[in-house]
Amino acid sequence: MAKKNIKDTAYTNLLMLADLGIPEAVRFRDALGLEGNPMQSLARVPFASKIPLCISTISEILYQRTNDLIDQERNPTILDLACGYSPRVLVMAPRGYTYIGADLPVVAEELIAKRSQLIPGSPNLFAGYRCVDVADEEQMQRVLAGLRERITIVTQGLLTYLTIEQKLELMQGIRSLLERDGGCWIIPDACPDRMLPATFDAIMGRVGSSMVQGIYKIVDKQVGRSREENGWQSIDEMTDALEGFGFSVKRVPLYRRELPLWCLDRLDPKAEDRLIVAWQSMSSLVVTLSE
Repeated sequence: MAKKNIKDTAYTNLLMLADLGIPEAVRFRDALGLEGNPMQSLARVPFASKIPLCISTISEILYQRTNDLIDQERNPTILDLACGYSPRVLVMAPRGYTYIGADLPVVAEELIAKRSQLIPGSPNLFAGYRCVDVADEEQMQRVLAGLRERITIVTQGLLTYLTIEQKLELMQGIRSLLERDGGCWIIPDACPDRMLPATFDAIMGRVGSSMVQGIYKIVDKQVGRSREENGWQSIDEMTDALEGFGFSVKRVPLYRRELPLWCLDRLDPKAEDRLIVAWQSMSSLVVTLSE
């Protein structure tokens, strides 16, 4: 993915969360000096007016479920790979975790430069931001230099953008970290082939279904993604590849009623019910080393 697109995608994800009113996302947005919502112009187009809400719901369910799984695993250190402008640190550091956000320099350098504005007072267990290429095992090892505690590694919104070769390099880097420190790897978006269509169907009905393929084409062109080269478009493909690399894979529900989902307040009751049913049929992955 081009550097500009990486940054734009990271900003968009933050702005979608902030638009829902999630407090830590609003705080990050304001600290970065951002305004509005890059997809809000679509709200004025009748057939596309609900697209921003569809994307917001996806952003939030993945963000909130990831936070929830981190709490369930209770590993002291969090390594948020391809963290973008996620405000997760504002939630996790006060809960007693050591949080490290890692991304390519185009994103990480801005986070490092604006650390004091983003995280006023720097929570006690905030270890900082790092520049890292997730497909470089040596860089992956350096990112945790000096830390020797069980770790939760998070990859939200990353895997579908990597080529198969890059995924293999990422798996080797993560395997090395888990062999060294113990812990787990959380993959919240383990159903990439179903998430977008199911969400659009639930919120927009048949109009949404007819738009999904066009949206896939636009996004793929924008980020330079080839589905043939990237692979891993379904949870079965992910599971097979991970188990073949020596990992143990546990499927966990994507949705739990206890999750604090702000997006549901913007849906009518029928759309909310349809969306929850769709989410209940999907899973996230918690990955550990095979014994």
